[in-house]
Amino acid sequence: MSEKPVMGFAWYDEASFGRLRDVMPDMSERYDEWRHAALRDVRRAEEAGYRVIRIALRPDEFLAWCRQHGLTCMDLETRRAFARDRAQLVLRAERLNRKSFSFF
Repeated sequence: MSEKPVMGFAWYDEASFGRLRDVMPDMSERYDEWRHAALRDVRRAEEAGYRVIRIALRPDEFLAWCRQHGLTCMDLETRRAFARDRAQLVLRAERLNRKSFSFF
């Protein structure tokens, strides 16, 4: 059985959304609008066969990641790249856990 393709999905709490919206005007104007669309997009991706990993996008961590990668344009593609990067970290951690578990 093959594994599902993985999609990292940037996820915000309401407070983080407001802070991020100040520096990324391409985001939805209101949190509830974003959340409604995000839930729809996650459902569609899962129906298409993806394993969706919701990645909490916290302003300080995200902005530090952008600086570390030399990114000054913070937009949808940047948020997707962050979510992809963090999803890969989740997958690596899961693989390490599987390798370290044994009954013998």
